[in-house]
Amino acid sequence: MVALERVQSGAHYPSDVATGAAIGLACAWLTRRAPRLILRHCPWQVG
Repeated sequence: MVALERVQSGAHYPSDVATGAAIGLACAWLTRRAPRLILRHCPWQVG
């Protein structure tokens, strides 16, 4: 909703909002997946 308001008010271009959303989703995905990816490639992990 805030993103639409920023575009409508002329504060940002639609591409700015879309890029920010894509970066936010990528960061959220990486934050969620990072522990699993790190543990998978740990040399000291037993099992």
